[in-house]
Amino acid sequence: MTATTHALIGGVITQYVPDPTIGISLSAISHPIVDIIPHWDFGLGWKSKKKALLFCQTSADFIFGVILTFLIFGNTTNHLYLLICILISESWDILQMPYLLLNWKFLPFSAFYHVGSATNNKAGMFWGVISQIATVGVLVLILRTIH
Repeated sequence: MTATTHALIGGVITQYVPDPTIGISLSAISHPIVDIIPHWDFGLGWKSKKKALLFCQTSADFIFGVILTFLIFGNTTNHLYLLICILISESWDILQMPYLLLNWKFLPFSAFYHVGSATNNKAGMFWGVISQIATVGVLVLILRTIH
């Protein structure tokens, strides 16, 4: 999933799960679970990309996701709780970056890379973006029903 999608999932969780202990935990486990769904993201094909391009694309995606999530959920949730859920939901990818960009093939970076490689299911850009929109939409419906 794109960093924007992971950030939005963190925002949805803060919106519908008022208990930070549960919300932060859900944000942490949401990442590998939703990455199982076939999707597209900027990290796909990372081996053939220049590292500077990969860094710029993923950083822009991350920044856009954080800003968009704050614009959508910032007026209705606690800002610190929202930021923590965003960062925790993004942490799996953040902790892969030293492996991908700096060739740091040791723990904990290698572990996060290997988990990410095992859970990421690829899709073409069109269907991969559609699957991400659907994932966030279904999560909203589920949490609204429970809430």
